[in-house]
Amino acid sequence: MKLYSGRKSTAVFILFSLLAVILRFFSFFPSVIDHDESTYLEIARMLLAGKTLYVDMIDIKPPGTFLILAGFQWVFGYSVIVIRLMVAIWIGLTAFILYRTSGLIIKNERVSIASGVVYIFFISTWSFYGISITPEIFFNLFTISSLYVLLKNDNRIRYFWAGLLAGIGFIIKYLVIFDFAAFVIFLVYSSVRNQKSAIRNQILPIFLAGTGFLLPFGITNLWYCLNGHFDALVNIVYLAPSKYPAAFDAWKMLKFMLDFHLRFLPMFFFFYYVLIAKKWRNEELRNTRRLGILWSVMALVAVLIAGKTFGHYTIQLMLPVSLVAGLFFHPGLAMPFKMNRLLERNTGLAIMVILILSVSAMKLEYVFKKDVPREIAAYLEPRLKPGDVIYTGNYHHIIYYLLQKDSPTKYVHRSLLLGDHHIKALNINVEEEFRHIMAQRPVYIIVQKDYPDVMMRDFIHENYSVEKEFDGEVYLYKLK
Repeated sequence: MKLYSGRKSTAVFILFSLLAVILRFFSFFPSVIDHDESTYLEIARMLLAGKTLYVDMIDIKPPGTFLILAGFQWVFGYSVIVIRLMVAIWIGLTAFILYRTSGLIIKNERVSIASGVVYIFFISTWSFYGISITPEIFFNLFTISSLYVLLKNDNRIRYFWAGLLAGIGFIIKYLVIFDFAAFVIFLVYSSVRNQKSAIRNQILPIFLAGTGFLLPFGITNLWYCLNGHFDALVNIVYLAPSKYPAAFDAWKMLKFMLDFHLRFLPMFFFFYYVLIAKKWRNEELRNTRRLGILWSVMALVAVLIAGKTFGHYTIQLMLPVSLVAGLFFHPGLAMPFKMNRLLERNTGLAIMVILILSVSAMKLEYVFKKDVPREIAAYLEPRLKPGDVIYTGNYHHIIYYLLQKDSPTKYVHRSLLLGDHHIKALNINVEEEFRHIMAQRPVYIIVQKDYPDVMMRDFIHENYSVEKEFDGEVYLYKLK
């Protein structure tokens, strides 16, 4: 069968998607894995309800993640399980495009499949390194698709389409610009190095790439301008991000990267072994290493530039590492420690089954852990009238989503009104916002232990009584 034929490609995509689903299956069921994920789901639902991002609900992220999730909800409904299933298939598609991209460069089936499999294991193992829904999961598809288009043919117009794909990734998270810069630098360098064209001949391709890249961002700005909300967009997109980066602590970031390497030691073993292996005779393989090194360095800069140790930031680095790690399985590379024996059919299949079962079983804790937010939502659902307002207080705001209720404050994520860093970055008048919540007289307010803000705490104690207690520390207050 011809390499990368239509039938084989379809089979690979299905297998990649099944692998992602199996590895992530037990993580489909809990209502909360990460608070940011809850925010994305609720804001996406509010978008479908006709609300405007950055006006009716505030989040520092660009609109892409919310639009994608709103699209999922519009097509598939609001089930958290179904949304996570769709995300798993999205990951399978990303791995498939990585497989096809590797095939354009290497033209070796085993290497291409290995790159896709490595990526799926990378992003489907640890909770805060890819299990919860994050912008990085979404923009990685557009990043690798951009590279695929750039490598697919020699037409200059491909730079525009590649730029457009990366530009869509850019409105999911702005740090995509580092990935796209790596691609353009690599292609310009390769073209000049191979004496295919002079540097001056690269001006048009770079212009086309930049035009495509800026188009989605420009459309976003134009939409907000035409709808009279440009000031809101400016405050979030242009001003707030500059207040968010933390001071760079070299020792803290070094420990963060060491932890990342240890969590994914097998993948990084493949990656670094390929980098230190003796020179490849095949120019295509050398080019892949050059691209992998440049892309990895640029992605690493993007991961570290914010100065924060959030595990999901490293997802951006997983793509280039997976592309290079796949080369470990190239027949032209001598494997260390007689590891080639592990790739024999029966042994290799047994190892893969064990890995799949082990990684999947790591998620069993989600199934056995008591799901208190879902329990609260189930209790409230028959007691709420259509117009009733609830406030989840300092507890999980996924309850809004489970009950399909709007947040009474535009600051959906609970930490925005309680964390000094967020308050300063977004210039929030906390007292005014709490008064806005109080004026709506929520029928129910949920509090974990006790509410941290004195003004809101006094309001609750004066006007509400405890109706029910959950899990020994979560109190459901009802308006007297």
